[in-house]
Amino acid sequence: MDDDLFGVDQIQHTPMAKYSAELTGTYFLVLTVGFNVMTGSIGAALSIGAILTVMIYALGTVSGAHFNPAVTLAVWLSSRGLITALDAVMYVLFQLLGAALAGATYAGIMGSAFLMVPVGRHSVGSAATVEILYTAALCYVVLNVATTRKQEGNNYFGLAIGFTVVAAALAIGGISGCCLNPAVCAGVTMSAAYFHGVAASMYMALYIFAPLGGACISCLCFYAVQKEDEYS
Repeated sequence: MDDDLFGVDQIQHTPMAKYSAELTGTYFLVLTVGFNVMTGSIGAALSIGAILTVMIYALGTVSGAHFNPAVTLAVWLSSRGLITALDAVMYVLFQLLGAALAGATYAGIMGSAFLMVPVGRHSVGSAATVEILYTAALCYVVLNVATTRKQEGNNYFGLAIGFTVVAAALAIGGISGCCLNPAVCAGVTMSAAYFHGVAASMYMALYIFAPLGGACISCLCFYAVQKEDEYS
């Protein structure tokens, strides 16, 4: 997801501009997640998908608008030179910083925080399975609509990605809570730790490694479908 894929290859953004874009987009994504959960919003799925969509359109030409370590991993693992290893690491660090700031913001305003845990009667295994599957779907959509040569110049990539999150939230929100993003997990856990202590990190590994596993699966699926066009 580099600048060329958004039709602005003549613009060369500085590394710090890219990292700041990742911080900003991740901040508003996690902030929106936090307020929706804390207020019990019935429109949470649409709200979260919408903020992701608009931030992708706002910042996609700067950093590629990953806002998710799983997406960054998928783009790097796709092995087409779209992002360097150094930039990938820095993207993740700034995503985590943005998530932490967002967690502190909504927790400070609301005066409390929530835990990221499997919902109701659903087991850790069930939560991990749906997190892997839907993160794979999210990363697969990103790879196909925002990083391929044949999709250059399309204007729907943000909607496709945002509505993938909407669909996932509606489908699995009642099973795992629908995280799909290790940065969201980190921000939620850090804010929750202030109020709930060590209990906040009980399922942290689940919500970090399941999405990263999904990102790896998405790369295999992407290669199987796009190898003639993207790897020849």
